[in-house]
Amino acid sequence: MSKGKLKFGVLAVSAMGMGAMVTNPVLADIMKAFPDIDPTTVMLISGLPSLFIVFFAPIYGKLTQYFPKKALFAFASLCFVLGGFLPAFMTHFSLILAMRCLLGIGLGFLMPMAADLISDFFDGHERETMMGFQSAFTSIGGIMYQMAGGFLGSFGWNYAFYAYLLGVLIFLAVHLALPEPQRKVAPKGERLKMPSRVYPCFVALFAFQMILFILTNNAAVMLDGEKIADASSIGVALTLMTVGGLIGGFLAGKVMRVLKDYTFTLLFLLFGIGFGIGYTSYTLAQFFVATTIIGLSMGVLVPSYWVKLSITVPPPLVALAISIGVSAMNIGGFIQPYVYDGVSKLFGLQIGRDSFLVGMIASLLMAAFVLVEAMVTRKASPSNVSAR
Repeated sequence: MSKGKLKFGVLAVSAMGMGAMVTNPVLADIMKAFPDIDPTTVMLISGLPSLFIVFFAPIYGKLTQYFPKKALFAFASLCFVLGGFLPAFMTHFSLILAMRCLLGIGLGFLMPMAADLISDFFDGHERETMMGFQSAFTSIGGIMYQMAGGFLGSFGWNYAFYAYLLGVLIFLAVHLALPEPQRKVAPKGERLKMPSRVYPCFVALFAFQMILFILTNNAAVMLDGEKIADASSIGVALTLMTVGGLIGGFLAGKVMRVLKDYTFTLLFLLFGIGFGIGYTSYTLAQFFVATTIIGLSMGVLVPSYWVKLSITVPPPLVALAISIGVSAMNIGGFIQPYVYDGVSKLFGLQIGRDSFLVGMIASLLMAAFVLVEAMVTRKASPSNVSAR
């Protein structure tokens, strides 16, 4: 099979990972369609899939040891299409939420699957490059689904859910393009364990997503509250973060090869610089710079961790390690508002601008954490070069 066809199949899986974003442009219309439902409950349409990803991503990692990955992809695609599309015909809000849970199950399988397949089919520098491309195509998928949801939603909120039919085309393309990877199993009678040095990776991914959600949850509060920008300009700012992630993903392989041991330390520093610029921004142009820098670091950091996990754990445990990483990220994003609420009460901070100061400090602390962790790992195992 040609490498081009193989790459297309793997990257097509990545494009499904941000499918939950379809409903973002029509949430306000859904609130109007269900006036008796509390707006916070309506917002579960966007948030509920992430909660199910937390639980089902590790289940995917475990099931790869027993079932063919193409069969798991077929199951995930079925959940994705049915859970995404069927709400177009539903008038009971509880049924819509039930379908969003089904969508979350599918996404729990799909999100770690792309990185897992890359570890199956590619090695060395090619793996680093493909992990970066996977991050970029996830961003492309997010843009594609959000635009499709917005366009179709202009005809009525329920039409936005038709965007999930794209999943049928992606399933057929992947099914035809990808062979079944060879299943990696532990030697008979041997029980493999997750190496202890992967746990700092999970902590870093958890912290990264929690810090990132400071931006997504507080950008509008700060910019609108201080009369710096209106809703459309805020949308542009967040889109620039996605564009930055897209560019970062395409550059990730080269960045990993250049920065080597200092990849994670410098990326968290760049993350902190982005939040620092956001904290000191009093014009929209300054904030655009901040979100672009944050997006660039995001686009490189996540695939760099997938590469690190894929070469750190035994091959039969790669899928499980990446799945736990995906779960850790979603937990971090989910609990971010509650963590910041506690921090703000402790230090007398406000939502909005103060949150960017917290994001900057947290990023710098994480830069120190990953540097110290890598130094300890290298000292304990001089032959093993870990990215810092």
